[in-house]
Formats: sequence, C-alpha cells, structure tokens
Amino acid sequence: MKNLKRILVLMIFLLGLFSSPLAAQTIIDLSGRRVDVTEKIERIVALRGALSLVCYLNLADRVVGVEHHEAKQTSWIGTQGRSYRMANPHLGHLPIIGSRNKPLPEKIIATQPDIIFLGRGNEHLADQIERQTSIPVIVVEAGDLGRNKQRFYRSLRLIGTLCEAEQRSQDIIQQIDLNIAELARRTKDIPPHEQKTVYIGGLQFKVAHGILGTACNYPPFQMVNARNVVDDLVIKHKLVRGRFTMNKETFVSLDPDVLFICASGIDLVKNELKTPIYQKIRANRLDRVYLLIPHYYAADPATVLSEAWYVGKILYPERFQDIEIETVADQLYSFFVGRPLYQEMNEIFGGFRKLTEDRCPQ
Repeated sequence: MKNLKRILVLMIFLLGLFSSPLAAQTIIDLSGRRVDVTEKIERIVALRGALSLVCYLNLADRVVGVEHHEAKQTSWIGTQGRSYRMANPHLGHLPIIGSRNKPLPEKIIATQPDIIFLGRGNEHLADQIERQTSIPVIVVEAGDLGRNKQRFYRSLRLIGTLCEAEQRSQDIIQQIDLNIAELARRTKDIPPHEQKTVYIGGLQFKVAHGILGTACNYPPFQMVNARNVVDDLVIKHKLVRGRFTMNKETFVSLDPDVLFICASGIDLVKNELKTPIYQKIRANRLDRVYLLIPHYYAADPATVLSEAWYVGKILYPERFQDIEIETVADQLYSFFVGRPLYQEMNEIFGGFRKLTEDRCPQ
C-alpha cells in the first residue's frame, strides 16, 4: 500500500511537471539552433534590432530591459525616428542591459527575462550570450521587405508562436502582402516609354553617406516597379545590407530621371548638389529631387510601405490620385505600432517632400 501511494504521488508530481507553464519546448531558430524555452514567456529582452519585432507584435509590455541607445539619445540620427520606439516611450525608462555591440550578461540576468531575442548576430554570438546568462537565446532577423522578407516573416511567426501572438503575426504579414500587391497592381503595366529611372542617395550604412551612398534591389522601388539605375550594374564593392558607395563618374553618367534622398544624409547631399558636377544631373536641373524618411533596423514596415506609396505617387501621379501620403502613412503607423506618427516624423526629418519645398511650419 505504501509503495502504491508513493507511485501515485510520483505520478501526480510528474503530471504537474509536464503540465506546468514552465515546462520546456524545443524550437529551431533562424540560425538553425535547437533551443529549449519555457511554455510561458512573460519577460523579454530583445537585442540588436529584435526589439522592433517584439513591438510590432504588441509585446512591448513584456520587455524588461533595453540597450543603451533605446534609452539614451545620442548624436547619431538613428536614435531618432524609430517608429517602434516612438510609439512606446516607456521603453526608455527600463533598465539598460548594455549596448548594441556589447550586451552585458550580468545586467541581462538582473532583469530576469524568460527569453532573449537576438536580431542581428550569428550562432556563435547566440551561444555565447546563452552560456553567459543561462537564459534561452533565440536568433531572429528584422530582414527587409525585399529579398529577406521571408526571413522577416519567419521571425514574426516564431516570436508570435512563442509569445502567444500568432494572430497578430498573421495580421502583420497579411497587411504587408496586401500593400505590396496593391502597389504592384497600380504599376505593373506601365509602358516602357513612360517608365522613369530612379536613384536613392544619402543612405546610411555604418556611417553617414552623401549622394553616392545608395542601394541595389531597393524594396520601395521594387514595390512600384521603378527602374533603379544601379540594379543593372556589376557591383564590385562589398555590400552592407544591399548598400554601397557609388562611383561618382558612374553615377553622373547614369543621370536618373528622379532622385530620392534619404534624410539621414541630407546635409551632405545638399552641399554636393551645389557643386558643378552634380548641377548637371537632369533630376537636379529639373527640380526632381525628393526627400525620404529613413528606416532603421531593416524592415520598418510602416515607413517602408509609406515610402513606396510616396515614390509611386511621385513617379506616376495619375495612378495614385486617390492617395494622400499623410493619411496613408498614419494608417500604416497606427496599424504596425499603434500610433499615428507621420507628423512627428515630419518634425524630425522633414517628411516626404520635394527637396526645394519649405518645410511645413511647426
């Protein structure tokens, strides 16, 4: 009888263990690592861009610590204009757990997270952080809305599954796909003689760049079937997330119809456009230079999609007559981060506008 009681107690204990919300599940992250995580995730640390994904999934209230640049504004322009952070100001008051390039294990441990999401990094870095903290580390990727879109989607689905936000991850993916499909529908049948050539300059990668800081396979251009003049070039430079520094003479020879400039490099570009060599460019001569809002940490869906709608309206206004960019942008920001942010983006960067237009009075 005593043995039977002991067996029953043991069975009850084991049943409780396996039904416990702390029981482990094994998942495979985007680096291919197998990681054991608890069933119930209530406390999150998100490193190297992963915080954006967590916020898109409406999980910002579970974040227990942030990197230094999420809490402290510096001279780097990237500390401004991140939609996920602007929509969640409370993140700036959380404990700092190191920097983007140097997470501090003891600071992370002190916040007692159930899981760590790592947005940029490799298997080695993930293993190192996990070994130092004894906390599960999941590699995800902010990706982009171009060639790396599916990795972005996989990351959303993975975090959504782990944090019981599956429906939200599906809604995000559906919203992106609907926008891309509609942009393609409006621009897919433009006759060759009506197609304009375009170029993006002023992009930031590692450091600020002027007009020669550009990108091939640029997602907002691809979404509206715009002819990016650098896409047909053989690029010998090492690309940084698709971005590279253009050769000056080659750029001038390509002479795009329309020039778009990212606000992160606007001060450099304004000075360059005054020089004789760039004054000859057709887009500059014909006042076809337009300002764009930067999007940091790869796929910022609201800003990237807003930019695509703006580019489409500039290139083919007759096909986008019904589009008011301020309205579309605020609808997208409201969906992805829960707050209309276009006016705030306008105040920081100047919004979407022709470069020669005066900024709206603040």
